[in-house]
Amino acid sequence: MKVQSLNYTKPYRKDNINIENKKNNKPSFGNILVGYSNFLENGGFIAEFLSVDTFGMMTPRTLQGFYRNHDKLGHLNYRAGREEAVRELLSGPGYYYVPLAILTAAGLIFGRTARVNSEVLKNLHKVMKNVSGDIKNASEIKQNFVKKVMDDAFEGFTRGRENIDEISNIFNKVVENRKSSSSLKEWFNGLFTKKAKDAFSIKKATKEAEELLTAVNKANGKNIDNTTVIKVAGENYKLSDFMKDVSNYLDDFTEKAAKTTDDKATFIDKFHKRAIKLKHTANILALSGLSAFLLIIPKLYKTGESFPGMEGLETTPQTASVSDTEKKEAVNENK
Repeated sequence: MKVQSLNYTKPYRKDNINIENKKNNKPSFGNILVGYSNFLENGGFIAEFLSVDTFGMMTPRTLQGFYRNHDKLGHLNYRAGREEAVRELLSGPGYYYVPLAILTAAGLIFGRTARVNSEVLKNLHKVMKNVSGDIKNASEIKQNFVKKVMDDAFEGFTRGRENIDEISNIFNKVVENRKSSSSLKEWFNGLFTKKAKDAFSIKKATKEAEELLTAVNKANGKNIDNTTVIKVAGENYKLSDFMKDVSNYLDDFTEKAAKTTDDKATFIDKFHKRAIKLKHTANILALSGLSAFLLIIPKLYKTGESFPGMEGLETTPQTASVSDTEKKEAVNENK
């Protein structure tokens, strides 16, 4: 018996026409859900981490704290709930967000290269030294850099050249479209803003590029154990992460190159020496910040000398009274 696949087409509804163009400024539960879905789509790992930590750990533990010994107290255990909320808010996301905040600030102050791993920077330096073109021409340098990377990564690949060309096109689009926010406020607001239907999506583009890369690697018998990896300057990189690093790097490089008076070779060496120093500084600041944060966490969430979870269970010790008869008996025994 042959099983045929069925294609399901969503029924057409006239009342959905131009529904996105209808403006509704009144807050509603639907608007909250839309904003949350945009947050998940635009935020990537950050949004997923926040959602899991908030709804999977912080919320239930906080509720458990508020209702601890509720039947004994006759009311909510406010101290226990408050302590649980502060502890979960600080200790969970804090491990991730303190270093992230410092590295993000470093990226805004020092340049986006501060977000790139120092080992990756060393390899990008090797590639850039062999890239032709005028360093003051940002578009030319970016295209030539991507071409150099692609030539290196797919040297000796004999099959799937059309897919390789498409990966190169996507790589160029990612480099051109991935612009950094001018401020943290702009970045935060962008998390909840729905993108235009025809807007270029870096997340979807990199996913498509990795699917194409998987087909290319399989066709050529390369990287079978990890088909989303490319090899550049002798090192393996996950394609989506590498695109992000190259985008950050080229954005910073071309911005500073436009203002330099040095020749190409001198500028490239100076830029990378400065980038490595700034990256090490940013790492030290991130580690120091996290260490300091971990030291003060207990002081931040402590709500009192006693453990709030014991409220309602504590009993006041009573001093046993000694009767006059017992006192007389004790005196007689000592005679």
